[in-house]
Amino acid sequence: MYKVMLIDDDVPMLKVLQQMIEWEQLDTHVAASTFSSVKALHLFKETMPDIVITDIGLPKKNGIELAAEFTAIKPGVRIIFLTCHEEFHYAQQAVKLDADDYLIKDQLTADQLEESLGKSIARLKGRKAEGGTDSDAYSIELQKRALFQVIMDGADLEKTRAYASRAGIEWPYACFMMGMIHLRYSDYELLYNRSNIPLIRYAIYNIALEIAQSYKGITPFIDPEHFMVLYNYRQNLAGNDQAYLQSYLNELHRQVTAYLRITLQTVLVTDKLVLQAAGSVYQQIRSGKPEFYRMGQMAAAASSQLLGQLFYPLPQDFNAAFRGELERTILEKNTEEMREVLLRFGQEAESRRIEPEEWTEALVQLLREAEILFPRRKAEEDVYAYIGAARTMEDALELAVGRLERLAQEQLGHPGGTAKSREPRLQVIQAFIDEHLSDNITSIDIAQYLYLNPSYFSRYFKRLTGLSFTDYVHQYKMKIAANMLKSSGQTLETLAVGLGYSDRAYFSKVFKKYIGFTPSQFKQKHQLVRKT
Repeated sequence: MYKVMLIDDDVPMLKVLQQMIEWEQLDTHVAASTFSSVKALHLFKETMPDIVITDIGLPKKNGIELAAEFTAIKPGVRIIFLTCHEEFHYAQQAVKLDADDYLIKDQLTADQLEESLGKSIARLKGRKAEGGTDSDAYSIELQKRALFQVIMDGADLEKTRAYASRAGIEWPYACFMMGMIHLRYSDYELLYNRSNIPLIRYAIYNIALEIAQSYKGITPFIDPEHFMVLYNYRQNLAGNDQAYLQSYLNELHRQVTAYLRITLQTVLVTDKLVLQAAGSVYQQIRSGKPEFYRMGQMAAAASSQLLGQLFYPLPQDFNAAFRGELERTILEKNTEEMREVLLRFGQEAESRRIEPEEWTEALVQLLREAEILFPRRKAEEDVYAYIGAARTMEDALELAVGRLERLAQEQLGHPGGTAKSREPRLQVIQAFIDEHLSDNITSIDIAQYLYLNPSYFSRYFKRLTGLSFTDYVHQYKMKIAANMLKSSGQTLETLAVGLGYSDRAYFSKVFKKYIGFTPSQFKQKHQLVRKT
């Protein structure tokens, strides 16, 4: 009988899991369960389970970190992750941690749990039949972590290459080039919760690993809050080494945007590095944020240029010149001027080359003081954590501007406020959709029509309907399509084009998703109903 361990900081969820299925009928039993990530490690060593079902968003130590420790202790253990994140399906396409499944708590059924356990049991049986040697992936990742630490310590070339060889990495050349990758938090916060950062970071890492299979000499590493990519190359007269690494990073940007709908910030160190110096350069860039005042998704420069920059202390009373202006714009409910004040706050810092961490702290202080002017505001501490982690001034300012715009919109729309509500009713939005049925409208289109900030509108609409704007539009149009299929003699192509879908196959796919049948099946079903 296979031993199972359950971990979730939601105690009622633990009880639900225990009672959801008949464990013994699946040749399993729950050997341990806990709500504490700290206690989980002790219980794991005590019971040595075959299968672990763990929540990802645990306090103190998240489920992904726990899974890494479990596999270090018992490489053959099977992992099933739980998450309550409503947008998890974006990450699910990219995360390949050798886990057996990823289950969304709010949608979990007994059948799904049994199916996931079936996958784990099948893998356990497969390993047993093969002699239990299927731990290569775990071993390699553990060796890579050891290699990363050796690089950070600046060990000599021979020792570092020995560690690399254990991880299956060959570095035959003396030249290295480095890339550093970070999240752009102003994009991240629109889709994901802060508790999902470990999951999203592992998703990015696994995308990076997969792409690296097609790029010889490129090795991605993951560190608690950052990513590093090392490119081992032989210098040639063509001088296209930088373009090669940049091509890899561009492909990583593209796939992360496609799978996870977020963007990355990248630093590309363009000059030749010796391996012994790579750790020092990485740590100096990581702590100093030399790319802070650069615009765009990628900052490319030689290490001497990046590390040779001078930053200056924040002048005393730097905030004073902006505090009064920002308060005035808030009291006047002028969101455009509010944004302009914050942008000038950033421009002044850039012109003076103020030390990034000091300016970021000043921005947080200015933002906290401004929030006091908004009555009935909801606390939103995550935005301050994101600002502190932001690698560029551009990202930090976008977070701050977004926070104040959301507060302003909430106050304007509050029933007890003195200003006329600017939050549109659902009927207004539906009218806009009706007027543009044959168009492929987006949340940006409707936000511009309503004179609202797009990110604020997306949040407001999700709060209003429980759906993203895209899902709502598809659902709304498919209901119209279903009614027309019942009563209209239009061809499927004409109907699809009339609702803004130029591709019939895509229209059919969307119709089935929201109605449950293909258009042909739906039409046949209702023709039979009419005949009877």
